[in-house]
Amino acid sequence: MEIHHLPSGISGVTLLALDGGLDHTTTALFVAEMDGLLEAGNARIVLDLAKLTYVSSWGLAAMVRVHHHFAARGGRIVFANLHSAMATILRLSRLDHLFDLYPMVADAVRSIAPKPDSAGSAENRPDGQ
Repeated sequence: MEIHHLPSGISGVTLLALDGGLDHTTTALFVAEMDGLLEAGNARIVLDLAKLTYVSSWGLAAMVRVHHHFAARGGRIVFANLHSAMATILRLSRLDHLFDLYPMVADAVRSIAPKPDSAGSAENRPDGQ
C-alpha cells in the first residue's frame, strides 16, 4: 500500500489517498503515518479510498484504532470515494455507523474544514457594526 499526500485546497485539512491493500503487511505503515500526522498537529484528515483495492480484518482494526486515537485527541478522520466493495465491507461490519463516509472528496474536506471565527463579524453582532 502507498499513501499519497494530496492538496486539500483548505488550510488545516490533510488529504491522503490510499493506494493498494490494507492488511497485516501494511497496517504498521498506515498507523505510523496517521500517528505521525496527529503528533505533528494535523488533526483533520480525509482519506480518499478510491484506490484502496482491499482491506482485511487487520486493516479494519487499524482503521478503528486510528479513528479512536484521533477522536480521543480532538481530531477527526473521514473517508471519501468508497468503491462498492469497500462500502459493502464497512456496511457488513457495521463500521459505517462509526466512520464518517462521504461519496466525494470535496464533501469530506468541507465537512471537517475549520470553521472561521465569525463571532466578531459585523453581520453577527447585534448592532450590525
